[in-house]
Amino acid sequence: MTYMSIQDEILDRVQRGMLFPLLPRARGAAIRRALFVSERLHAVLSADLEVFVEARTIDPKYLFLLYPAHDAVWEIRSRREQPSIRVLGLFAWKDVFVATNHALREELNGWESSEWKTVKRTARAEWRKLFNPYQPKITIDPKQLVTGALDGKYFKTSDPK
Repeated sequence: MTYMSIQDEILDRVQRGMLFPLLPRARGAAIRRALFVSERLHAVLSADLEVFVEARTIDPKYLFLLYPAHDAVWEIRSRREQPSIRVLGLFAWKDVFVATNHALREELNGWESSEWKTVKRTARAEWRKLFNPYQPKITIDPKQLVTGALDGKYFKTSDPK
């Protein structure tokens, strides 16, 4: 039996067309982090996600850990006003984010809504489909996940109820 690392698993999913690496469109742009997206996300988004790949710094207005923290589901918030898109995913290791699904902010309703719970569950399920038995990197410290993470509040400390 051959054992593969999570890195091998990611490369396998890219070769099989299940994941796509997001590459900057600008010539000569520095690639600082890796972001992989599903086929559906690849078709819908790219410009908002380029910020993750090439920006020198990342702040909590852009990247946010969703509650509960032990689920390790993060959201990337669209920089555009309309449509305001939320891209959910998990970190395979530092500077490597795997985007699993997305939703329009206007369709998610309030923080405690069933829509939010559904997209978070979907993110975990997509991760398991892609990488079971590997677990995502779990931490509330964004500096352990993202090079250039600015100081700030990247998560809620308790259930918003």
